[in-house]
Amino acid sequence: MQTRFADTIQMRADDLTPSERRLVSSVLSEPRTAALASVTELARGAGVHEATVSRLARKLGFDGYPAFRQALQAEFIPSEDTAARMKRTIDASGEAGVLGTLVGREVAALSRLTDHVSDADIAAAAKRLMAARRVFIFGTGNAEVLVLMMAKRLARFGCDVHVLAGDARSLAEGVLGMTGEDAMLVYAFRRTPRAWPALAGRAAEVGASTIVISGVSGHVMVPQPDQLLTAPRGGDAESFQTLTVPMAISNAIVIAAGATGDTGVLQTLNSLGALIKRFE
Repeated sequence: MQTRFADTIQMRADDLTPSERRLVSSVLSEPRTAALASVTELARGAGVHEATVSRLARKLGFDGYPAFRQALQAEFIPSEDTAARMKRTIDASGEAGVLGTLVGREVAALSRLTDHVSDADIAAAAKRLMAARRVFIFGTGNAEVLVLMMAKRLARFGCDVHVLAGDARSLAEGVLGMTGEDAMLVYAFRRTPRAWPALAGRAAEVGASTIVISGVSGHVMVPQPDQLLTAPRGGDAESFQTLTVPMAISNAIVIAAGATGDTGVLQTLNSLGALIKRFE
């Protein structure tokens, strides 16, 4: 489920400078905060010059920053909501301790998840993956945890899963046999993976579909995937962030895949249960 602002950003992703991309990520991480900020506050929060804010506003088709902020307010602050109340609670609980603060931030991030990703988005991703002849999965850094989790869970459904990892040669060898009947799932968080342009290019050449699960950086990925599932993660974009939100998206896809009504999925799970008993 894309917002109008996110749609506009994606259409202009090729034209954005590095500082403008950083500003976009800041706005999408905390759109309600950005909608209330002055040009100075917004620039300071993103670590960019005030001129960058004005330039981005004009690049997106606004007369200036006031019109840009008004559009953000119209889209992201229609009324008082749970996320806003949660933010105030977190701000007022500085003595809550590490665990209490972390839990509060994760709950806030999860409460906003359906503002960015819909059930229809989840169902569409599950359908792409389950219809594919083979599923290729890629992610680096912390995302490797989610790559392994999804590979294992999709394999339980009988999917032919291939994890992409390693150096340039290993990645090239991994996608050499990719065809138009395949799908590729990629995790991308703080920045676009260096291998993404080559991976996306190979998928486009052979007609394979691409799905990206990301934080707000997904909106400025070039080239854009066939389907983008993106939502802000808990915590400040410049500090420690967990995998709670993208893991929730991944789990939802797995559940949706299991609920497709395809009896073959359940039969595969039953066969797996019987095999496990034989190995115990």
